[in-house]
Amino acid sequence: MAVYILYYNFPSTSGNHAGMGYLAQKLKAQFPNVKLIKHAPQEVKGAKYWLKIESILIFCYLYIFLKPGDKVFFMEYLTYGVAFQDRIARWLKKTGKSCRLIGLIHLSGSHLIDLYGDEQIISSKLSWLDKVVVFGSSLATFVRAQGFNKELAVCHHYADTNFYRPAAIRQEKKSLHVIVVGSLKRNFQQLNEIIAETTGDVVFHICSGGKILLEPSRQRNNVISYGFLPEDALLKLMQTCDVHLAVLEDTVGSNAITSAMAVGLAQVVSDVGSIRDYCDESNSILCTGVNDFTEALSFLSQNAALVQSMKRSARRHAEKMSLENFYKNFPKLL
Repeated sequence: MAVYILYYNFPSTSGNHAGMGYLAQKLKAQFPNVKLIKHAPQEVKGAKYWLKIESILIFCYLYIFLKPGDKVFFMEYLTYGVAFQDRIARWLKKTGKSCRLIGLIHLSGSHLIDLYGDEQIISSKLSWLDKVVVFGSSLATFVRAQGFNKELAVCHHYADTNFYRPAAIRQEKKSLHVIVVGSLKRNFQQLNEIIAETTGDVVFHICSGGKILLEPSRQRNNVISYGFLPEDALLKLMQTCDVHLAVLEDTVGSNAITSAMAVGLAQVVSDVGSIRDYCDESNSILCTGVNDFTEALSFLSQNAALVQSMKRSARRHAEKMSLENFYKNFPKLL
C-alpha cells in the first residue's frame, strides 16, 4: 500500500524546521511506502494558470499509478489558490479510482470563509474526501458544520523539538523579553495598543514585519523590529526571550506557537480558536482583550520565578507534540 503525499513548499517556511514541506520530507524518510509529489512554485508570473495545468498532470500520474488500497494525502487541502488539490480529489473520485483520499486542512474556519466567501463552496470541496485531518478542535467543529459526516481526525501541529530547544546556558536578564512572530490571522491593531499600554520593564521583539507597527510603537525605546530572519537567527533570538506574545483573531495549529513552546517560552496568547488544544494555564496566560494582555505582561515582568516555571512547562508540553510523536500517530491519520 503506497501513500502519495502532495505538498507545497512555501517560501516563508522553505528549508526550515516548522513547515509542511519539511514534514513531508521527514515522513518520506520515516515511512518507506510514502511517495512525495511536490507542487510547482506559484510565486512567478502566470503561475495560477500553470498550476491548473499541473493539477491535470498530477491527476493523470495518479490515475495511471494508483493501485487499489493506495492512499492520497493532500497536505494543502482548501489552501486557497495553492495547488488546486480539491480538483485532483474531485477528478479521482469521479473517475472511480478505488483509493482513499485524505485532506489535511490547517487554515482556521474564519480564514476559509474569508477566502472562499461561501460555505457551500467549502462543503462541496470537502465532499470529495474520505477523511479530513485538522490541527485543532475548533476547525473540526467547523468542518462538521459544513455537513462533512465522514471520518475526521484531530491532531497537533508538530514541533521539531530537536531543533527548537532552549539555550544550553540560561542568561539572567533584568527585563522581560517578549517576541512576536508571524502574521497570519494576527490582530495588529490590538498589538499596537498592547505595546503602548504595557507597563513594567518589558522589551518587545517584533518579527512580523515592520509595516504592522504604527509610528508611536516604532519610536518606543523598548520595541525592536526585525526584517526577515533566517531560521537559525530567529531561533537564537527566541532563545534570548522569555515570552511569546500571540495576539490572534483565530488559530488552529500555529507553528509559531509550537516552535516557541519547544524553545521554552511562556505564552501570552488570545483565547480564540483551538488555542486551548495547545496551551494551558501552566505555561500560558490566555487573554480576551488588550487589558488582559497588558496586565499579563506587566505581571510577568515582576515575577521571574513564575516565568521560569511557565517556560519549563511550555517545553514539556511541546515534547508531547514532537516529530517523533507525530510519526507514531501518522498511520492513524490515514
